[in-house]
Amino acid sequence: MSNFLRYSFYLGLFLPLWLLPAPIRYQMTEKPMKVKVVKRFNRDLPLIYLDPGHGGLDFGAVIKAPHLEEKRLCLLTAHYAKRYLERLGYRVSLTRSRDFYVPLEKRVQLANRFKAGLYVSIHYNSCPNEAVDGIEIYYHEGGALHKRNSSKALAQAVMNRMVGFSGARARFIRKGNFLVIRETKMPSILVEAGFLTNAAERNRIRQKKYLLTLAQGLAEGINTFIKG
Repeated sequence: MSNFLRYSFYLGLFLPLWLLPAPIRYQMTEKPMKVKVVKRFNRDLPLIYLDPGHGGLDFGAVIKAPHLEEKRLCLLTAHYAKRYLERLGYRVSLTRSRDFYVPLEKRVQLANRFKAGLYVSIHYNSCPNEAVDGIEIYYHEGGALHKRNSSKALAQAVMNRMVGFSGARARFIRKGNFLVIRETKMPSILVEAGFLTNAAERNRIRQKKYLLTLAQGLAEGINTFIKG
């Protein structure tokens, strides 16, 4: 194949990429904070796996005006919580660190393969009833007794601290059958950190300062559970 034909062939492959629309400009423009690298972790503490929900083409809940995407809020909250946990000496891994999708089975496999001490999936909520607000946390009741009891205790510790730091309403701690908390082998919870469909709560969630309080509460709840 001549150089001209080869060039034309590859140009034809990539030309459609140039025609894609420009990236959406989010109403919330904060980027994950630069985390100071912690050189010394406490090896006596367990590895924490944080799972920012959704990602990539899976947007989660989307609010049109002002434009908010659940996937982005999950990622920001996870990055902030990671920073707080690392300050406390924990080793922390994220199932995704950027805006791409990771299959649910892969998220579970990562946590199980690297023998995480606990697993927290981070989400934000939506509801047709726009008056509903507050934090919900789920744990899986099936499986080994130790995991079930530990997951419930982790959920309670995280709820107490998130509500204490953020001032959000505690809706409930409830049994759930989500794959990421069912198939993981360690204590696991799924956190719904607030309702994007509630105007007052949505306005708080859009603020970086409030996201930081949620993240700090999450980190302190994990620490309380482990140290308790």
